[in-house]
Amino acid sequence: MASAKRIAPVLAILLMTGGHIFSQSKLGSQLAELMSLKEKAANAETRVRVDALHKAWAIGLASSYPEVKSAALDVLREPAGSASDHIRMPAVYAIAEIANSTTDVPVRTKALTALHEPLDAGQVPIRDVAIDAVNLITRSGNGGDVALTAVKELGFPVRSGNNGVRIPAINAIVRAVEGSHNDLACDAALDVLVAPLDSGALIGGMEVRMMAVIAVQKVGLEASGVRTKAKAMGLLQTYAAKGDWEAEAKKLAQEAALVVQKSLKE
Repeated sequence: MASAKRIAPVLAILLMTGGHIFSQSKLGSQLAELMSLKEKAANAETRVRVDALHKAWAIGLASSYPEVKSAALDVLREPAGSASDHIRMPAVYAIAEIANSTTDVPVRTKALTALHEPLDAGQVPIRDVAIDAVNLITRSGNGGDVALTAVKELGFPVRSGNNGVRIPAINAIVRAVEGSHNDLACDAALDVLVAPLDSGALIGGMEVRMMAVIAVQKVGLEASGVRTKAKAMGLLQTYAAKGDWEAEAKKLAQEAALVVQKSLKE
């Protein structure tokens, strides 16, 4: 009888809290496990690192707690910046999948910043994978903060001298701002797109410049504020008048400027 009297208050508390005590215990255990994996993810032995990577990936993906997903990203950031494709490739995909498993904005923006090292890597394959990861993250939720963070991180590949990397990165910037109607993100995108507009590459230079013109037009149309639209229009008009641009590229810039100008009057 005494035992039943002791148990009853505990049952009452659990009913009132919806099992919150157990939930907190689960949250704590997941965070503790991820904390132990963080050191292993930076281990010199590949087998240990890969094992830690996959465990953090599984925990972050399965958990419903934003705190756990955020902690998993902390573990994965180091492997994502590794010099070994065997480690950084799966880490980049893991970061994207964890971001896509939640609508939590801080987790999604943190995932984008966790891609900083692979986006700034010297090797094209890992940059391509990281750009794909950004596309995946922005595709399933590109609110203002997410779009702005994506644009900032994509600035590294867009400003690179490799046109093979620039092209998918320019497309990724357009996808990032689409549907966000966020002038901060659009304004930042216009600043980043100056680099490919200025491209002087002999091979593929015009293609990159023309892609950048189309991107500036799309960003200008996406912007909600007059100032940002006017900035896009002014940028296009400036490059349409560039003396060293090909006639085809100049014509495209002129036409794009008129399209943005029309949207300003509507």
